[in-house]
Amino acid sequence: MKYLPLLLLPFLFACKNNPSPPATAPDAEATELPAGFAEFYQQFHNDSLFQIEHIVFPLEGLPNNADSAIVADKTFRWTPETWRMQRQFDFQVSEYKREIVPLTESIVMERILHQSGDFGMVRRFAIVGGDWHLIYYAGVNRLAK
Repeated sequence: MKYLPLLLLPFLFACKNNPSPPATAPDAEATELPAGFAEFYQQFHNDSLFQIEHIVFPLEGLPNNADSAIVADKTFRWTPETWRMQRQFDFQVSEYKREIVPLTESIVMERILHQSGDFGMVRRFAIVGGDWHLIYYAGVNRLAK
């Protein structure tokens, strides 16, 4: 538990409004992504105004380090006031890996996991009103084993 703050540092720096390396779209060859998703994903991480306009608020999910009461309550929601901009990870140099799973042609789930397998975050994107939007975000939390 004493190493938890060290494990969360990359996420804190990834969410700051500092200039970040250019976002790279998910590897379309590794996964068959729905039409338009890769372009949306790249713009979502590079343009803060675009990002905030493509989130369905109040956004269902979990905060970082959610305790069992918050998880059991299931009423937590992100608001524009509590949202922190998401930036792209450089997965080639970080200790995290990404899994992108198209669930349907209009829903994509993304998991970003620490190499230890102990911590991760989950995002879900869906087409809402003809455009891709973030519809769920669970911040960095300990994963059940």
